[in-house]
Amino acid sequence: MSENSKKFDNSDEFRNANHALNEYQRRHNLIRKDYELLLELTGLHQNDNDKFDTLFRASLKGFLSLIESDIYGLNQIDPYDGYSDKHSFEDRFKKTFKKICHTWKKEDIIKEFLETKYNRLKSLKIKRDRLIHPKKITDILCASVDDFNELREGFQDYTTMLHSIMNDFYISIELKSLNDFYKLFKE
Repeated sequence: MSENSKKFDNSDEFRNANHALNEYQRRHNLIRKDYELLLELTGLHQNDNDKFDTLFRASLKGFLSLIESDIYGLNQIDPYDGYSDKHSFEDRFKKTFKKICHTWKKEDIIKEFLETKYNRLKSLKIKRDRLIHPKKITDILCASVDDFNELREGFQDYTTMLHSIMNDFYISIELKSLNDFYKLFKE
């Protein structure tokens, strides 16, 4: 087994983690596929201001929704100490990916992302927050090509980081008895 594996010694914990990993992957892939299509459609409508603005705003909200779903899913597999959905986005993002990268021995990936790419994600998060909690008309963003490019690059940065983490990412179990083996298959 790879060194990039979290080993369980309890069949219930392993089964729960395996279920959580499968659910996370299925949910992420479905949302990501939809999101990629939304980005493509947004790009096709850059010359129609009304459609471009609407699609850009949907894309901005969708990107952060994808990340929120990933944070939740990864914490079902290997939660950071004291994990709560009530923590700030920044805390959940950093603590989740630091924990996952520590467990799977990939600390360099999140360190590099936080040092070089995280500011773009923070900027997009601020824009998304203004959009979903508008206080003035300018909070309902009118898209520019620069804004759209920032969003596409932010998505690409995040996707590259996440794929690097998930490459060679395994869970395993160390069975101590035949009884542990049978527990794996109980309902």
